[in-house]
Amino acid sequence: MKFIENDKYEDLCAEFQYQWITLLKDTLKKHGIADATAKTICGDFSFDLSMLFDQGEIEHDGVSYRPVVAFADDDGDEPGFMVIDGSVEFHEYAFGTTDEVFENS
Repeated sequence: MKFIENDKYEDLCAEFQYQWITLLKDTLKKHGIADATAKTICGDFSFDLSMLFDQGEIEHDGVSYRPVVAFADDDGDEPGFMVIDGSVEFHEYAFGTTDEVFENS
């Protein structure tokens, strides 16, 4: 396994955030939640999840862990992983990405 960092990481993070908001929006719609309420829920949830990625810590068996987002590159003989480079702050985009998801649907 090799670990790689490159300029695609930020673009992949943006797409990941867009996809999770879309999934949440579709789930809320399936359960009859009105668009205005769904948008508020998506924005709030995405901001909170983003803060977990950006600044959160998880305690397990007395050890503190920080969640990170990584992407696997399945092409080639030896898959690589793009790992956090410290430049992406998910929470800064949570509400803007939510607006974009709802505008595009």
